[in-house]
Amino acid sequence: MRIAMITRGFNKQGGVSRYVVELAERFVRENEVHLLTIDCNYIIPNLIVHKKPTIKKPYLLHIMFDVYHNTKCFEKMKKSFDIIHSQGTYSKKCDIVTMHSCHKAWNEYYKSWGFIRRLRSRIDPVNSFALSVEREVIEKGSRKIIAVSEGVKREILKYYDVPEEKIIVIPNGVDLEEFKPYPEKREKIREKYGIKENEIVLMFSGYEFRRKGLEYIIKALPLVKGKVKLLVVGKDDPNYYKKLASKLGVSNKIIFTGFVPDISEYYAASDIFVFPTLYEPFGLVITEALASGLPVIVSEFAGATDIMNDGHEGLLLKNPTNPKEIAEKVNILVEDENLRKQMSRNARKTAEKYSWDIIAEKTLKVYEGLRK
Repeated sequence: MRIAMITRGFNKQGGVSRYVVELAERFVRENEVHLLTIDCNYIIPNLIVHKKPTIKKPYLLHIMFDVYHNTKCFEKMKKSFDIIHSQGTYSKKCDIVTMHSCHKAWNEYYKSWGFIRRLRSRIDPVNSFALSVEREVIEKGSRKIIAVSEGVKREILKYYDVPEEKIIVIPNGVDLEEFKPYPEKREKIREKYGIKENEIVLMFSGYEFRRKGLEYIIKALPLVKGKVKLLVVGKDDPNYYKKLASKLGVSNKIIFTGFVPDISEYYAASDIFVFPTLYEPFGLVITEALASGLPVIVSEFAGATDIMNDGHEGLLLKNPTNPKEIAEKVNILVEDENLRKQMSRNARKTAEKYSWDIIAEKTLKVYEGLRK
């Protein structure tokens, strides 16, 4: 099969770009795979890369040119390829589009933050352009839509005129070799930050601290029993959260790591993953934590909870903004070591059902269905 994949970036750092890398690595084994991208920082043997021209600034012109160029490329390439697969709204036309999120749904959530956000969403030309392209690719420009979660599927059906049978849900996968229980890595990070063996490590990971609920974990810490440390992994401005921790008297319980080159080491050093996100179309960090053998305490609003059962791999939060609920769920696992160990085993077993090999196979079946 001749496959063309359209993406903005190609690396293992971001969620969308990693998705393309993982699929491409598997597709090239038995197919001719072409990549159309602006930025390629990951090499795969036999992958044919086409670097696109771009306009870096201003940002509106950058994304407009990118979408225009990708759409023109589709029109030129459509007879030469069996499948052209685009990520999100990178092209107005494609055979298959993977919706990693629904921008319209995010836009509505963003406006709920207050008057300034509502005003900004209305006058921002980048936002208006993104919404117009999303509508076009979902309703007219694609033959099939892959949604990364049931939540994203529901959002698409809510905001756009599209038949349900056009959408198929295929969750993101996880690298089971990169993310797994690593006893030998556990001590490395704990020694680096002076974490004692008898301390329970809670881990949070994310690049948007506000949306992903870090504030509510910090507010829950005074209610958490036992000796705990919170590892905050990710690049965002920590000043507000450090001040909040100081005000609540829990600064000594929190370690801000910033960006880390190998996040698997931090999962290995931790005991519980806590992620009270307010809005999350999927959440790769959740499946990474599961694969690493961590019980997870996560908001019901995260798309990755599709693959979980409350009380089996972890505990679900009904209200992620409620510090008391977060603390109650954390305390259940802090105080019951046997339960933590059982959930750890369950977490790994669940993650094993979602390897990238399995996800790639399901995606190829969608390709084959369109060819027929």
